[in-house]
Amino acid sequence: MVRLTPTRLLCAVVFLCTFIAFFSSSSLFFGRRGFDIMLERPPPSRSRPSAPNVPFGDECAPFLSGAMDDVTVVVKMTSSDVKPQLRSFLGRFGRCRVDILLFSDREQEFGGWKVIDALANLKPEYRYNNPDFEVYDEIQRSNGTSEKVNEGWRLDRYKFLPMMELTAHMRPETNWFIFVEMNSYVNWDNMYRFLAKFNPETPHYFGSPVWPKKRPTFAHGGSGFVVSRGTMNRVVARGRMFAENHRFPGTHFFGKNVRNECCGDEVLAHVLKDCGVKVRGYWPMFNGEKPTTVKFGPEHWCEAVLTLHNMGDGDFDDLWRWETNRQQPSKPLTFEDLYTYVESAIVDEKDDWSNMSEDVILKGSKGAGKSVDACKAACGKDKRCFQYEHFGDTCRLAHVIRLGHGQAPEGNAKWTSGWMRGRIGEFRKANSPCSGAHFVHPNP
Repeated sequence: MVRLTPTRLLCAVVFLCTFIAFFSSSSLFFGRRGFDIMLERPPPSRSRPSAPNVPFGDECAPFLSGAMDDVTVVVKMTSSDVKPQLRSFLGRFGRCRVDILLFSDREQEFGGWKVIDALANLKPEYRYNNPDFEVYDEIQRSNGTSEKVNEGWRLDRYKFLPMMELTAHMRPETNWFIFVEMNSYVNWDNMYRFLAKFNPETPHYFGSPVWPKKRPTFAHGGSGFVVSRGTMNRVVARGRMFAENHRFPGTHFFGKNVRNECCGDEVLAHVLKDCGVKVRGYWPMFNGEKPTTVKFGPEHWCEAVLTLHNMGDGDFDDLWRWETNRQQPSKPLTFEDLYTYVESAIVDEKDDWSNMSEDVILKGSKGAGKSVDACKAACGKDKRCFQYEHFGDTCRLAHVIRLGHGQAPEGNAKWTSGWMRGRIGEFRKANSPCSGAHFVHPNP
């Protein structure tokens, strides 16, 4: 009989912990990412004790049913965006009862909506001797008519932190804050299903993660990100170290030198880290692409779609029409479904077109780059290749399926793109239909 000594017991515990940790993370190295199945109809939750009867698939269903009464949508823009884009943006909400806050670099009224100046309350020392705020001053003096309005993007990174305090101050009862831009798409049915899994009193910060070197991971602003009431409470509490934000919110930058930073969404991640809140990455559900540029494949198939980005007015209109006519619209939208939106444009070969292939790049006038046929042959030899594009003496291959965009010739270089439709069919046969929408596990 083996004697169970303290040393042997400790070794057994260490081995067991290592074993569990290894297999918990093994999917990151040896397999596909872990996931749960997104519930089509979430049960009552702590923040929503009585689950409303949401008619999923109908326009604005989570809002009109009252299921998202505890949500505020926060929109960041520049004053140059207001006239050309805001009308369309607000029109897309149709008859939805959505609580929206609009932030820009100049206060104004538009169609009965108030646009809030996110920078109006900043202390003078933040503006002093800062050329970026010369743009801001000119925008105010010219009532938004100056050519400087087109340089409003220079003020973008300064808006995030004041915007957080102002939002918390203006919406003290909101549980969830969804931050988007006017070219961001949100599938509200899936967003409701997603949020139903979490307690808003717990600090949460969700989005599509960006990993800069030696800096905090942050959620990409254009893809949309979500913070909970618990996170907002921490932001407000930390802000009191720098100003009387319960009376005058949005006057400071939480001790950060924003002028020397790249992006506002990254600066926000620094402050949230100081608050003890780190981003939980739910890419590809939060996504920075639009349907024509999504990389369909193993990582973009059964996963649920929460957001898309870089959408134009025509993209929104076309996608809305497609959504209203898709089969089983009450079920969670997945990338498998979204592929059928672009499928008809996937042909054998298309001239003056870039399908944005980028996984393998082959150059040279004697190899795969010498002609379209040679490039296609190279794709055929690469067992993982779904598509190719050729221009000049360059051949590019991709291990994903991507539609792309029109591409006019540049000098003597003419773009031709092609797809291996047989392989695409084999991939779909092996991976469809999905048994349910994948709610991916967070990373990080």
